[in-house]
Amino acid sequence: MTVGTEPRKRRPIGKMVAYGVLTAGCYGLLFTNADLVMQYFTRGSWYAALPIATVFVFSIVHGAFANYVWSVLGIEAVKRGEVRPRPEKVKRVYRRRRPRPQPRLTV
Repeated sequence: MTVGTEPRKRRPIGKMVAYGVLTAGCYGLLFTNADLVMQYFTRGSWYAALPIATVFVFSIVHGAFANYVWSVLGIEAVKRGEVRPRPEKVKRVYRRRRPRPQPRLTV
């Protein structure tokens, strides 16, 4: 095995497509049944939990889809504990501040 080669990770294209279809389906259902959704969401009482539950469902489904899109594109988050290679430190040249002239005492 040569130095610097890592095994290729499989890209989750199938999961991305599945969650993309699920996300599109959720939005499609929401917009095609907008009247029914508004009828139930505005009733009050225990029905007030429906918008919150809907937001959680949309958040989970759309969030999973976005995660798989980034994974397919090859963009991954850095895991905790992973050490990133640091670039070499560049020596910076700082200008010295000139001392201010002190006024002379004349008598």
